[in-house]
Amino acid sequence: MVIALIIKGILAPLIILLLYSNSKALQNQEQQVRNFWENIFGEVYQIRKQTFVKNSAFKPEYNQSRYNVAESPVYCKKSDSYKMVHPDIVLQDYYVWRDYPPTNLPKKITLDKTYAVLDKVSPSKTASYKYENQLPLQLGFIYTTVSSLYNNYVWGKGLGCVLQKYSHIPGKSSVAMKNQLIDNFMKYIRDFEKKNITNPECKRNASFIPETYRLNDEDDCKAFFETFKTDDYQKKFKKYGPQYILKTNQHRGEGITVLFEKETKDILEEYNYGQECGNISKQVIAQRYISNPFLYKGHKIEFRIYYTIISTKPVIAYSYSRALIKRCAKPFSVHSTEKGAHVCNTAIVKNLVKTDKDDQEIEDEEFFIDWYLEGLEDLLIKQGRAKKGWLQSYLYPKIHRSLIHMTKATYHSFARDSTFGEFFAVDFLLDDNLDVWVLEVNYNPQILSVTPDRIKRNYKMLEDHFELQYAYIKSKLYRLSQFGKTLMKNNTKSILNQSKQVEELLRDKLESQFELSKENLYVKIMDEGQPGTQAYTNLISKECLK
Repeated sequence: MVIALIIKGILAPLIILLLYSNSKALQNQEQQVRNFWENIFGEVYQIRKQTFVKNSAFKPEYNQSRYNVAESPVYCKKSDSYKMVHPDIVLQDYYVWRDYPPTNLPKKITLDKTYAVLDKVSPSKTASYKYENQLPLQLGFIYTTVSSLYNNYVWGKGLGCVLQKYSHIPGKSSVAMKNQLIDNFMKYIRDFEKKNITNPECKRNASFIPETYRLNDEDDCKAFFETFKTDDYQKKFKKYGPQYILKTNQHRGEGITVLFEKETKDILEEYNYGQECGNISKQVIAQRYISNPFLYKGHKIEFRIYYTIISTKPVIAYSYSRALIKRCAKPFSVHSTEKGAHVCNTAIVKNLVKTDKDDQEIEDEEFFIDWYLEGLEDLLIKQGRAKKGWLQSYLYPKIHRSLIHMTKATYHSFARDSTFGEFFAVDFLLDDNLDVWVLEVNYNPQILSVTPDRIKRNYKMLEDHFELQYAYIKSKLYRLSQFGKTLMKNNTKSILNQSKQVEELLRDKLESQFELSKENLYVKIMDEGQPGTQAYTNLISKECLK
């Protein structure tokens, strides 16, 4: 017994010492690997920054963050190397930063379905105290509403690390602002002629926006006011009602004016029947009004397609396979002077109906149609206007082709880096001839708790969105891991002379082992890392790609 106690007294400290020594050795080994990767990522930044310095919008030096979150010049080296040493952080978990209070549905979903970081932090232009919060090394997806963090952090050093994704694109106003979208669309169509693309189908398939005039452009403005002088306009107005609507860069239904008789008189007087064209610089567009919309129970409907640009280097885009269908508040008539008969924006629906119904009734399916586009196909089949498969063979290809052309028309202004992406909501109108038109593009779209079914759908959509973001982070981690093994094997100390290979590694590409799950409803529609027509999922023919 005494001997046993003596042995136990001797062995126990030895075991503890042995375990401590092993632990210390493992820690030293891990630190060596982290040091290796920190050195590599320091040089990766030197290669990446050549892209950033060309864009004057990027913050050149450190200053106080809009979120009052401390910035470290070595954060990205630390974060990326930490993930390389602990890959499960990327391979098994989602670490997401979403601002706004927990009552906001995307924030609630982030809290429920991910490791939400900085969950108490909200945006403020002036911080009340400085640098209370620290960026966690595990952060992978920066899903903030503030769309200009590249002005607050040195991108690639203080944030925007190699193994991160950011939910905004510098330069996205080219697609999200109505005037810029129209400018780019018109230039895109004109370029067909410059490129000698003569097939009329090419131009027709790329024309996703109704006839439009920019009233801040003198020639467009004069051409628009000339239309009012024609007998054809007067005949169409009497028979079909308003022929044009005016739009500003406001969203959520604001800034839209339907040109009824009074509104037409107002705009004619404001521009003195076109004499003031060139003197009025405010950004307003006049767009041909689609006066033959497809109707559901006598009401005009619009549908919203969510699509995500997952990367701008190369440009890769996905469309979500479930649409949000919105019904206008008032019955449609071309001669109705009620805005709610013509504009189906959710905010307008609520405001118009609130006077007659309480909030619970407003949230009923009567106004927020809780069926998919498959329901539209079923409706058309019953009407004898479509056959089974119409959605997949006709409508989705038209929608996706419009999204591709819209992206191609506007991405010239995008900052190019695989960390940048954007989540858009695009509002479409289906006319009675079953043609599809883009009405509006929204970034930072509202994701609302309108009906129980829609909450469930939004949970599913954002879970799919997180999986999509991380699939590309995982792919990049895998490529870098393989690259690192080669460097270690060859005892390579510097990669600055391998910049082309490094740039290729950082270009986004979905590796086969990280394909999206079968349940994920995102569909890839564009990947300019692919050759020829494959880059556009064969929705644009070769002769249209000169």
